[in-house]
Amino acid sequence: MSNSSSQDFGIPVLTEVIPTPARTVNIETPSEPIAAAPADAAALAADSKTVDPTAHQPIDSWLDEEWTRMEQKISERVLTQLLERIEPVLEQRIRDSLAQVMQVAAEGIRQDFHQTLADAISDAVAQEVDKIHFSNKQNNL
Repeated sequence: MSNSSSQDFGIPVLTEVIPTPARTVNIETPSEPIAAAPADAAALAADSKTVDPTAHQPIDSWLDEEWTRMEQKISERVLTQLLERIEPVLEQRIRDSLAQVMQVAAEGIRQDFHQTLADAISDAVAQEVDKIHFSNKQNNL
């Protein structure tokens, strides 16, 4: 291997903490990820001692319309996510139920067809027997 360790000075290692720029959370697009907290214990302790009052601003000043808008957006997202999960299950259950109903209906139709066919054959045989019996009587006279 070449002397790659001398070229890798700019690459952080697992023991180094990489500072991340502070991000603000946008309520209008809550799907954006929030910046990860520092993994270093010393950095965590320093962060807990220095509380930035602007980092967690209360949202008590929101108007009812803003709350309603946020509630509507969250409701739509949750509904969309639930429907994406529920629809395949619902479709499969409907298919299974329809398959059972179709099987029962097909069996009923099959039985009706057999009965109708048996009745038609019995009637046809009885008519033919009557014809043969009638023709035998006329031949004997």
